[in-house]
Amino acid sequence: MGGGARYPYPKEVWSPAGGWWSRPSNWKANTAVAFAGIIAVTAAAWQVSADKETR
Repeated sequence: MGGGARYPYPKEVWSPAGGWWSRPSNWKANTAVAFAGIIAVTAAAWQVSADKETR
């Protein structure tokens, strides 16, 4: 299973998704930083919403 060996591909082609077989070695750190950013923005929006809330 797996579809065969990797074939040579043109190096001058750029892709925002990383191109062919993109597996950055620091994907875990990148994911953690992105998740922390999402949590920070959500917490800030939550705080602003709670401050403006009236009951």
